Amino acid sequence: MHRFLLLTTCVFATLAGNFGFAIEHVSIRRDGESIHVDGKIIVEAADGGLLVQDTKGVLWAITPDEIVNRDSDAIPFTPADHDEMSERLLKEFPDGFRVHKTAHYVVCYNTSPAYAQWCGSLYERLFLAFNTYWTNRGFKLHEPELPLVALVFGDQRSYAAYAKPELGDATPKIIGYYSLRSNRVVMYDLTGSETGGGGRDSTTARINQLLMRPGAERTVATVIHEATHQIAFNCGLQTRYADIPLWVSEGVAIYFETPDLRSAKGWRNIGGVNGVRLLEFGRYLRNRPSDSLVTLISNDDRFRDPRLAGDAYAEAWALNYFLIRKHLKDYLAYLEVLSEKRPLRYDAPEDRLAQFKEAFGEDLEKLNTEFIRYLRTVR
Repeated sequence: MHRFLLLTTCVFATLAGNFGFAIEHVSIRRDGESIHVDGKIIVEAADGGLLVQDTKGVLWAITPDEIVNRDSDAIPFTPADHDEMSERLLKEFPDGFRVHKTAHYVVCYNTSPAYAQWCGSLYERLFLAFNTYWTNRGFKLHEPELPLVALVFGDQRSYAAYAKPELGDATPKIIGYYSLRSNRVVMYDLTGSETGGGGRDSTTARINQLLMRPGAERTVATVIHEATHQIAFNCGLQTRYADIPLWVSEGVAIYFETPDLRSAKGWRNIGGVNGVRLLEFGRYLRNRPSDSLVTLISNDDRFRDPRLAGDAYAEAWALNYFLIRKHLKDYLAYLEVLSEKRPLRYDAPEDRLAQFKEAFGEDLEKLNTEFIRYLRTVR
């Protein structure tokens, strides 16, 4: 069980906001190791359990029995800036790692500088596209509190060594991910074994050429999918460790996941039809259970079951696509409700359903009929 889940059994006494407060110093003993955490308290449970965000943006879920000492001082909490984040990353990783800084990102890498620059440029284009898209539809986002960190390993082996503590046995199957705990996007150089490019191409044009190959499209989409999660959780659309239904968080990421690498802006048709997910949803429709909409909305179980996850992701994309196009005002109001959810407070399935019905109406059967009828017309 994850440590942050342990805190959910406690009664919450305090929930810190993003206003001025002193930095907290917490010494803990974990797995036989002494650790010192400096940061701001996000959640304090009645039994003394803590959720602390350190100055690098890492979330520390600390149980009461782990705390050795705790105090605070008058120095205000100040998140790391680009230079501080770069310095700390270079201390964390071995010789051979370098950093590439952009307006919103610190890319820490041990692959070619050209590939790191390509990643930084791609992520900045995504950042602009994501913010422009939601702002133009009336959803107010904000700038990230900290620079967004992307780790880019030179090969799959070094990536796997870093990722395995978080991903476990699934590591070989995952080419990149976003960590809610560390707030980092983690990936490896896609111009290596995935596309046959060797991983050390020296020009952006060559990298684009490799990654525009048909076999690479879904690979790039996966990386963008994870980067979309990072932006959503740092710009006010969603909050880390809050109870954001996976059909929303995953559906939004799928909605943005496929870039157009032939375009200088990277995205010319945000929210276009995702052909892969549409095909998957079409297959699912043949035997779709009558309660499929209810189970998708009320809990995340289908996403966590390997036998059902593919269909759940496809339906998540389809439902977001439908609601954005046919019920945008209600959808934005629903996103606003979700954006106000605080960390480590979890809703019961009936509460999730009630929140959805509050936004889109009580008659789910009617909405489901409209949903399926509309998706059958999508090409």
